[in-house]
Amino acid sequence: MPDISLRMGTAITSSDLARLRDVLPELNPGDHLTITMEAADAHQADLLIKLLEDYGLDYQGRGDSDGRTYHVIARRREAT
Repeated sequence: MPDISLRMGTAITSSDLARLRDVLPELNPGDHLTITMEAADAHQADLLIKLLEDYGLDYQGRGDSDGRTYHVIARRREAT
């Protein structure tokens, strides 16, 4: 499966969470998911991160150098 990118609106809605919930079961080990939102809305990432944790994904948040965009990059944990 190719890497997936999702862009969130200015407010995380139940529709955004449903979209993410639909994608998460499709991720295989090694696949990457990038969730993008405005940096001013990064405080809402907690809702997304909870879902990522529930589905067993590792994640890392980072802002772009432009200071306007925030990304959460996630991938399924490798089986050991």
